[in-house]
Amino acid sequence: MKLRLALLSDAAALAAVEATRPQAAGWKEEGFAAELQQPCARIWCSIEKEKITGFLALRVTNGFCEILNVAVLPLWADKGIGYALLTHALETVKAKGPCRVTLEVAQDNVAARALYAKAGFKALGQRKNFYGPGKDAFILGMDV
Repeated sequence: MKLRLALLSDAAALAAVEATRPQAAGWKEEGFAAELQQPCARIWCSIEKEKITGFLALRVTNGFCEILNVAVLPLWADKGIGYALLTHALETVKAKGPCRVTLEVAQDNVAARALYAKAGFKALGQRKNFYGPGKDAFILGMDV
């Protein structure tokens, strides 16, 4: 597996990965393209056999980082790609100096919550109905 920063030309491939994961943020190609043009945005992607198999999108500014979106193709799930993307992103953020990292995760997304717990994230709070009526989000965070 190879990890690299996504390029603007990767927007369609990132959207294709996103489309396979209904629990992800629902970004389309245009959304990825717009995000890739933000100065504070980084999207890390995993590559297998010249194909994007997963990604992690975040924004970093002034000692604060927010993880916005993470998805891995179903065929490549449970192979450690999500964890590799997450730990690589955290190491990259940490290398630039101390940083508070936060994210929201759906209360019923057990796999994602386990991934974040494994990486050391702790519960900070809850957002009621964040993903729609009756679909709460947990706010998780950690300092790196």
